[in-house]
Amino acid sequence: MASQVVPLQSQEIEYLQTEMNQSAMSREIVPKSGHSSHQKRGTVQLFNEKDEEVNSIVDLTIIMIGIMSGSFTFGYAITYLTLSFDTVFDQIELKGTINEEQGLFSAILPIGCIVGAVSSHFLMQVLTRNQTLIIADICGMLSILSLVPIREMILAFRFMYGVCNGISCIVMPIYIKELCPQKYYERFSVMAGFLIGIGVLTAYIMGLGYLNPDLRGPNTYWWQLMFALPPVVFFFRQLIVTVIYQMDSPISLLEKGLQLQAKNVVERLYTKNSVEQAFLKAQLRVQYNEEHKEGLIKIFSKKHCTTVSIGCVLMFIYTWCGIFAVFSYSSQFFASMGDDDLTLNTIFSLVLGISQQLPAYVSKFFYSKWGKRSLLIFGLIFIICCQIIVIGLSYTENEAAVIIRFVVLCLFAFVYALTISPICWSMTPEINSSEGTYFCIISVFVWQLFMLYVFPFMLEGMSMTGSFILFTILTFLCLIFSYFFVKETKGLNHREIDILYGKGE
Repeated sequence: MASQVVPLQSQEIEYLQTEMNQSAMSREIVPKSGHSSHQKRGTVQLFNEKDEEVNSIVDLTIIMIGIMSGSFTFGYAITYLTLSFDTVFDQIELKGTINEEQGLFSAILPIGCIVGAVSSHFLMQVLTRNQTLIIADICGMLSILSLVPIREMILAFRFMYGVCNGISCIVMPIYIKELCPQKYYERFSVMAGFLIGIGVLTAYIMGLGYLNPDLRGPNTYWWQLMFALPPVVFFFRQLIVTVIYQMDSPISLLEKGLQLQAKNVVERLYTKNSVEQAFLKAQLRVQYNEEHKEGLIKIFSKKHCTTVSIGCVLMFIYTWCGIFAVFSYSSQFFASMGDDDLTLNTIFSLVLGISQQLPAYVSKFFYSKWGKRSLLIFGLIFIICCQIIVIGLSYTENEAAVIIRFVVLCLFAFVYALTISPICWSMTPEINSSEGTYFCIISVFVWQLFMLYVFPFMLEGMSMTGSFILFTILTFLCLIFSYFFVKETKGLNHREIDILYGKGE
């Protein structure tokens, strides 16, 4: 999958940078008494601003990867269950048909994600970024109890895993944006997408264990090992970020009135020559956020309606173009292509996982040449072509057709990870306010919930052919919508993007 860590505050931060650079007015520092100037952000400038230097790029990298390790678990969550269905179901008492249980076990995760994402909005009102992430990781570590081979226990603590992912998806991008020095931000935001792909690929690699017949069936422990990996990652995230480095967002600390703690974080992160400027920028950013705060209800106004609609449509096609369903039910999907050959099924899944990881190494070349709208349109057209080929080849089951269909699916996954996935997660915050982006992230969990629950029934009732006909129709409709409503933003800052979409003056 590609980058799913969303820079929710990118709009506010770029506005700050624009206003700080557009004029040479004198600097106003927030007085130590805590009473700030009544002047608006446009009158507050950093004169002769320089790039801040960190004490250790190695330590910064460890901290950033620690925070973003939730991206790894997000990617891992997409595929680890589908590889374990048969073994898990051999060890628990089911209370419905196989399809009903697969749908329930899959859907409980995005239900937890929705609950976590919604609750994060309220948690961040009273807690700092790191405190909110601690709540998420406590939920994630509790998911270790899903190793107990009891149906209700697995469902309950898979739900907790979802709550953790939902909170993390909201908090991580804000945390990274507020903590990471601007000169390093781009490289670390790209790394988040890389970690998601690594999570997907890791699940497929661990799934190779099921090729051993001793690790399948009612008396194996392998599925418990696969389920245990995410709680371990959450534990190490807290060990690194909270215990060893004692990090938090200086901006969120200032918002809570904890100026001394915020200054301590800045001093641990930056060199002595950069501490004053970095701390001042954090103060100015807090002031800016207060001056430009908008409530959630504002996203439904005419001003924001178009961009929020675009974000929700992008999140819809991210989930409903078909490849998300293939990743989430790869074992069941490829079983229909490989006559239930477990070895062939596993190889198919692993190669597909590698295909979606490859764009991480070439995406920079494409994004430096093309704009996001051009890549989005190209990606949708290419994916429609792949869908049509898959539909045509699904009417025959000879060996050559199966191989060609699989190659087409790998191309589908490659282009999806190169275009649709990263554009959905980068364009949405680029054109929306923080509140609008928050709403769009909630919507993607709703789309995933619906997909994960109904796809087993689609595959049984409509077969792969009927399912891909539906995916093709939906992708075509999104292509038409994108052609008429999505605008090119390459080379524009967020002020210019707002003007482009009729939200600025």
